[in-house]
Amino acid sequence: MYRLTIVLGVCAVAFAFATAVQSFRLWKAQDEAAALRGAAGKTQREAHKAETNGKRGGHDLDEDFANTVSSPTAKEKDGRASDTAGEAAFGEGGTEWKPGTSLENKKKPTADRDKSAPAMDPARAGELVRSAQELMKSGNVDPARAALQQSLRADPKNGTAWHQLAQIERQSGNAEAELNTYKQWAEAQPGEKLARYLAAEACIRNGMNDQALKYLTDFQELGRDDPQSSAMVAGLYEQMHMPAEQGEVLRQWASTAPDSPDAHRVLGDYYRQAGQSDLAVAEFQQMVALQPNDPNPYMQLGSTYMQMGKTDEALTQFLTAVSLRPNSTEALTRLAGAQRQSGDTQGAVANYQRIVDLEPGSPVGVDAAQTIQSIQAEAAPQRK
Repeated sequence: MYRLTIVLGVCAVAFAFATAVQSFRLWKAQDEAAALRGAAGKTQREAHKAETNGKRGGHDLDEDFANTVSSPTAKEKDGRASDTAGEAAFGEGGTEWKPGTSLENKKKPTADRDKSAPAMDPARAGELVRSAQELMKSGNVDPARAALQQSLRADPKNGTAWHQLAQIERQSGNAEAELNTYKQWAEAQPGEKLARYLAAEACIRNGMNDQALKYLTDFQELGRDDPQSSAMVAGLYEQMHMPAEQGEVLRQWASTAPDSPDAHRVLGDYYRQAGQSDLAVAEFQQMVALQPNDPNPYMQLGSTYMQMGKTDEALTQFLTAVSLRPNSTEALTRLAGAQRQSGDTQGAVANYQRIVDLEPGSPVGVDAAQTIQSIQAEAAPQRK
């Protein structure tokens, strides 16, 4: 309902998945691919062995998960994360933890368990992850899954392996295994925020908002010292159609980070989408004060004035944006649209033509050329 059109931009620029950059490289092509091809036969045999040896024990979903998501058949469970990844990371009967409980009070593993845990081998784990990536490229899903499970035996804290294993289960249509993988990842890395965020997203996709809220609470607790994570929290509330909670989170972010243009931009966009134009104007004006030489705040402010029917005020903002970035087709498009609406067809045609000259043949250039033809067609009967 209240679409945060720039949340991803915020996450990329401000939050940048600070801890995730180190752990999660989504299916990135590896320089070692040539060497791995030579070892492909050995890797697949090892993966098959890991898959066979790993089909026992592990963590099941919480009862809420099991009651909501239909259980797969025994055949479907073979080789899946719900059967093996938990045991691979923790041994039989791993430490129990549920989202929404205090992370500080999480039960620690016993000394006996530490003694019996397999030796850590991060280098081997990384090699297996790269092997899994190559296997996935060729469509070998089951061996890739087994290689990732084997990787987690070597290093239960390999976030890339957890993430890719969850993605395999999602792409395979196994919601239960995907959710269970995120749960086990959160257990393996109690301080990892992204595991909770992705778990919440997966719960929302599967209609499990109550469970999603528990993961969201954990995500907020882990990110309480980073106000910029609020954009991600607000995005989850938006997906759950909870606009009041979404707005509260964004207001708190703007309050705790008053010098953040991103916080004011997202909150302003929230207000504008909600029809609270006066509040949106106030937020975008703060953006202008923080970034006087950036055309984007002026375009945001101008678009809000257009929504309010204040064309003259909008024209002023768009003209400023164009003066700051003369070759911005976005700024020129908004200015030309406001000019056309105000009755200045000559000015509108001139600016649409500038767009055509800047990007001939591009989608925006073609659209501008078509708009010029429409304006000229509208004016033709008047000249007669």
